Amino acid sequence: MGRGVSELEALTCKARRYVVLMAGYDPGIHLGSSLSVMEIVAALYGTGRVKFNVANGAHNRNYFVLSKGHAIHAVYALAAAMGYLSLDELRETGSLGSRLQNHPEVDTPFVDVPNSGSLGQGISLAVGLALGMKIKGEKGRVYLVVGDGELDEGQSWESFAVAAHYNLTNLVTIVDFNGVQLDGHSEEVLRKGDLAGRFKSLGFEVIEADGHNIGEIIAALEKAERGERPAVIIAKTTRGRGVAQIEDTAKQRLPRDEALKYARDIC
Repeated sequence: MGRGVSELEALTCKARRYVVLMAGYDPGIHLGSSLSVMEIVAALYGTGRVKFNVANGAHNRNYFVLSKGHAIHAVYALAAAMGYLSLDELRETGSLGSRLQNHPEVDTPFVDVPNSGSLGQGISLAVGLALGMKIKGEKGRVYLVVGDGELDEGQSWESFAVAAHYNLTNLVTIVDFNGVQLDGHSEEVLRKGDLAGRFKSLGFEVIEADGHNIGEIIAALEKAERGERPAVIIAKTTRGRGVAQIEDTAKQRLPRDEALKYARDIC
């Protein structure tokens, strides 16, 4: 059963704190990227579109592909906020022997598609998964979350062209459009031009939303699911949302004492 917007906002706040808590124990996590995608992940899991406890291999189900796999800590944090992981396990993120590594792997819990994070590869995997489901006549959708930085990769657009060609209406793409990537602001690294126009030229239905407004995200998802073409939601976000020192920058790290303080006071 899906949760209401106010309940999801409270869960998101708790999850945001947990992401910063993890950064206090493991400064190597991608803090800014995980914070920018938080409401998007909450809207998908909190409404029941995707679930933490679905066994891989099940048929007629929805799948979640986090192509920007370095933001996996948003998923870990939300799982903890919803009672699927303990805080003790979160504190061990990235440690030797931990299930919760800094990029999704084969044994990572709650991950439908492991080994994402290499830019563009998750997009190809999601398109292939959606095409396979369509060929087999399976019900269900693939929800794909990508970063705007990985749209630098030619592989991304080749995959989206395939999705449009085969009219994969069971694929819903969400772009975490935070305007920053590892090397700096995206427009300085490689201009995207008219991003909505690019998708429209391929045949996508384009929907724009505030990526930190859960109500808008849910409304955009509902519209995408009713469409007769592959849909992309361009969700405008702020990298590092909630942590002033790193907002809208490529910075990743906080001193441990500051991270733990933000974990208490972020919202």
